[in-house]
Amino acid sequence: MNMIEYQIDLVDPKTNEERQITVSVTPLQRTQAKCSSDWMRAIQELARPLIPAGFLPIGNRVRMLQ
Repeated sequence: MNMIEYQIDLVDPKTNEERQITVSVTPLQRTQAKCSSDWMRAIQELARPLIPAGFLPIGNRVRMLQ
């Protein structure tokens, strides 16, 4: 099964440090995210276990990697 990679921007609100993480999703997860009212938030929720402690996703900063 081909996984689709997304890059998500994060910020630590205490220090303003920014980081990026990459999450791989299945085609089914991508379809489910695209059907939701806010697909970027759905992808960010799938990445939640990968987000370092203290960091939060930056809204609307989700990019599909080629």
